[in-house]
Amino acid sequence: MSVVTEFERFLGDPRDAASVIGADRSVALDERREFPAEAIAAIDEWGLQRWYVPEAHGGELRDLLVPMRMIRAIARRDLTVAVAHGVTFLGAVGAWIAGGPIAGVMAGLVLDGGPVSWGLTERGRGSDLSSTASTAAIGDRVVLDGEKWPINNATRGRAMTLLVRSSDQPGPRALSLVLLDKRRVDEGTLRTLPKVATHGTRGADISGLALRSATVDADQLIGEPGHGLETVLKSLQLTRPLTTPLSVGAADHVVDVALRFALEHRIAGRRVADLPSARATLGTAIADQLFAESVMVAAAREMHHATHEMALVSSLAKFLVPSTVDRLVRDVTPLLGPWAQALGVDGAGEFQKVARDNRVVGIFDGNSMVNLNMIVNEFGTISRPDEPADAAALVDSFRHDAAPDGWLDPTSLRLVTRRGSRLLRALPGLVELLASGGAGTGTRSGTGPVVVVARRIADEYERVVVEAGAAPREAMPSARSFELAERVALCFGASCAIAVGLAAADAGSAASDARLLAVLERLAMRLGLIDQVAASESATRLAGLALEAAHAGSRVSVLDGWTGAA
Repeated sequence: MSVVTEFERFLGDPRDAASVIGADRSVALDERREFPAEAIAAIDEWGLQRWYVPEAHGGELRDLLVPMRMIRAIARRDLTVAVAHGVTFLGAVGAWIAGGPIAGVMAGLVLDGGPVSWGLTERGRGSDLSSTASTAAIGDRVVLDGEKWPINNATRGRAMTLLVRSSDQPGPRALSLVLLDKRRVDEGTLRTLPKVATHGTRGADISGLALRSATVDADQLIGEPGHGLETVLKSLQLTRPLTTPLSVGAADHVVDVALRFALEHRIAGRRVADLPSARATLGTAIADQLFAESVMVAAAREMHHATHEMALVSSLAKFLVPSTVDRLVRDVTPLLGPWAQALGVDGAGEFQKVARDNRVVGIFDGNSMVNLNMIVNEFGTISRPDEPADAAALVDSFRHDAAPDGWLDPTSLRLVTRRGSRLLRALPGLVELLASGGAGTGTRSGTGPVVVVARRIADEYERVVVEAGAAPREAMPSARSFELAERVALCFGASCAIAVGLAAADAGSAASDARLLAVLERLAMRLGLIDQVAASESATRLAGLALEAAHAGSRVSVLDGWTGAA
């Protein structure tokens, strides 16, 4: 049994009130804005935090997809619990990147179950980390002053990784990272700031921390003084993909609610599931779910196999997944009608909770505009003439039975890529591999519907690359540049879907082709290459597969056949 399967069994059925995360209990806690302390304690006792720590530092982390799948399993039940527990990885990752003795200190905290927050943001400064005002006077010891707000687990957390200004000199070398263990400082120098009343993840501890001459030992610096911003920017290349399972789990939850509604409710004597328009809506939502899942899996694999390209890949993934799931939620809402807004009706409150919760994910570690800006900044490398990526080798590295050998090499992280993304460059080759039958995955007609729509997207990719190369270099990107960045992201998403589809355990099967066709037609529709009517047949077919799976107690997934994998 894989550890992911073991963890799923530990969490149990959310419809069971005795499970670790019961659906009704989650809604009740959310309505009271109450922290899910019992669920967090149970997950700590199980030991999920061991998969936040690389093996070299005493943990279990080798393949990043493993903790991502476990976080997804939590988010499928309650995104608030996933946000509250998963933030420890975000708070700790800077130590894994910096290395040295501080990594061992951080590992001890995490393995002991101590929540670690990521203290980046400050009141009134938005996403501009370079304007950080909190200070660190570095000498024999480090004296910290300032406020961090709003921060996940700022009050409940044992420790916080702080980005602070350690020099009065202008420029990126003015910032440093420091680990603050609350148990190792004078408690009189710390003051927690009140919990923020948020629209989504209402029960999460989103609060702040004020520091007044809080003093820590100099060995609590994470990396060298003045390297804080660089370490944070490299950390974001890992944390952005690591937020995607939050949205994918939310998508799972929304689709589960919609399928249950369609199977159990009737209109004019007919099941909702039997209405053609309802099936098309369900299928479109499931295509979005599978697309988000594909991007999550691809980003997880690229963190290991294309670490040096994560400056771009992380922003592409972080833009695509939360925004796609927000779109999914929006599209499903009319299907559910008034039931989408109801409380006190069996299962009804789940939908409005997850709809609110996912909106928060898009803000974590850079909002959509920040990530689109990062993509715009890479137009030059994206359009640079280069050798095509080896599509077959890429697919081999994505296979379910080709788990990475171990934790990635953080020294390979770059602030800017040199060649864009191999996965994006591979799109034309992936389409040809798909047309040829895909490395032993079966036989497809070169003019079959999956190949036809894939080629239309590949043609669009070629146009987008040319346009990116001709785009003006702007200090403040224009609306046109942002729109072009979104099209680049959608082409990248098509590469993710095809690569993951070709690498799947059931690649070449009728079910695999049905999934991929629906996803690619949905992307083609978002790119303006086909209309909704043209995509409705594949969406309806996908809905049929999902309804059959739901009736049998399972779900449609690009990870079908991965049960025995890590």
